[in-house]
Amino acid sequence: MKYAELKTHTLAWQRSLKFAGFYRGQLDGLAGPLTREAATQWETSHSQLQARYGQVDSRSESYLWTLQPLAAMRVRQVIVAMRKQADWKIICGVRTYDEQDALYNKRPRVTRARGGQSMHNFGLAADFCLFEDGQDIWSPSEGPKSIYAPLAEATRQAGLVWGGDFRTIYDPGHIQLGEIATTALHRAYTQGTSTLAELLK
Repeated sequence: MKYAELKTHTLAWQRSLKFAGFYRGQLDGLAGPLTREAATQWETSHSQLQARYGQVDSRSESYLWTLQPLAAMRVRQVIVAMRKQADWKIICGVRTYDEQDALYNKRPRVTRARGGQSMHNFGLAADFCLFEDGQDIWSPSEGPKSIYAPLAEATRQAGLVWGGDFRTIYDPGHIQLGEIATTALHRAYTQGTSTLAELLK
């Protein structure tokens, strides 16, 4: 989901804002002054990150702005580094629970995570893809000539987790902030019980 679309899904937008520590209201799906105030803080935070680390292509930006600022800070460092080497783009940021369930139900299966079980659902993950002449390139994805080797290095340098290091699935285009249990993330995100900063302590 791109940033412009996220803002039209009021409940999902409020959850993102509250998880970031910006929204002080109830998670009621009704946009009001508190939602707009929190949205301004979100935009200020992302604008500052963009000014500090650099602006990238519009597609990547549209997904970067859906991420929690604490995650976006490091993901932005990675995409800036990768675009100095080749035409890498971010092709996914936050996903709503409904989007995640739709992806889970696709065949052949592309994910084992249902809604609430993916770091994408909480704005903590991004998917990267390499492009050449406008075409997406997916291989070689393993071995010494893997196109994802530079992404793995840049991800680790930024203090993020690379999906190629997962023990249960190989997901080399995926990077994420930490490995917080999704049960704790789900409770905090949907009920507004904790911010991301509090979970990271």
